[in-house]
Amino acid sequence: MKSTELSTISRETTNGTANSVRTASRIRIRWHELSPLNPIKLITFEQLVNLGKITAAVAATSVTRRAMVWGTPTMLMLEPTTACQLKCPHCPTGRGELARPGGRISLEKFRTLWDSIHPAPIRLQLWNQGEPLVHPDTPGIIRHATASGSRVILSTNVEALANPRTAEAIVRSGLHTLILSLDGASAESHVQYRVGGKWDRVERGVRNVAEIKRKLNRKYPVLQWQFLLFKHNLNERDDALRLAREWGANELVFKTAQLEAFEKEEGERWLPDDPKLRRYVLKDDRWVLKRAERPFCARIYGSAVVQWDGTVVPCCFDKDGEFVIGNAHDAGFPAVWQSDAYRAFRQRILTGERPPMCANCTEGLHGMYAKKERF
Repeated sequence: MKSTELSTISRETTNGTANSVRTASRIRIRWHELSPLNPIKLITFEQLVNLGKITAAVAATSVTRRAMVWGTPTMLMLEPTTACQLKCPHCPTGRGELARPGGRISLEKFRTLWDSIHPAPIRLQLWNQGEPLVHPDTPGIIRHATASGSRVILSTNVEALANPRTAEAIVRSGLHTLILSLDGASAESHVQYRVGGKWDRVERGVRNVAEIKRKLNRKYPVLQWQFLLFKHNLNERDDALRLAREWGANELVFKTAQLEAFEKEEGERWLPDDPKLRRYVLKDDRWVLKRAERPFCARIYGSAVVQWDGTVVPCCFDKDGEFVIGNAHDAGFPAVWQSDAYRAFRQRILTGERPPMCANCTEGLHGMYAKKERF
């Protein structure tokens, strides 16, 4: 999306391209009526050069043990909103325990933030603590990032896609991959973890997207069903394979579950008995990740997380925003990325004591995915 697209869209009220209505404070755009965008397939030369800089910085850092930052992020995780209609027991938002203010980013603030990063990140991951599709301008965020040269991936609990207009807006937006977070192949199993979920809306949502892709003759977004493996849903894996084909999904991934509470009893309640189907091992009555004690953390040299209010944190495992580096809305993202505070945090992770959030981090973890099927 070009920088002038919003103003252009607001004027196109009579030709059917994007009928818009002006409210007291903003323009409401009918995203489901805009022309479809194609997702990015190849990175640009500038992005390739930037990737080389990041790779070189990681290599130099690992050798010198001094945190070096060259280039800009190749991946950005953006939190569109903290709102969600579900009450998942291992999610801070679902438990009502998110220890920071909630809200959602405006489309204008996103565009300003995104356009300050040169070259545009290769990938935008559009989720964090909340359901992205309850934000009405998520399709606009996707369109802007896609048009600037990025591949956008979004994770959803699917229910909003039961609305055909929402489903069509997502297909037309240029989204590359749509992750369907569904943890069961029946209503009874699904809602054990996705508490408050409605299975009929889930099924309708997946079918809507698949049908609109066929209607518009679109290959994207890739529909990737991510199925978290819990003790209660292991017997539904074959049913999930059948439903994935029937509904029109492109991939089915069986993924090991993440805990937020590590007591012995909590893991025994949720985790499969088979060690191959879980990412944790029990030590001294606590569940710990099956990985090296202090793996080298490469992600903080090539990626960042921006919360809905512009707060920049180094990692998605900082869910409560305890390690705030700066604010992209106030200082500008490039200044935050190169700041002394960010450099000091990287050095701490490299040579000093690591914060508690690192204990559950998947960096260096083998065994996140138990099985992947493509159709």
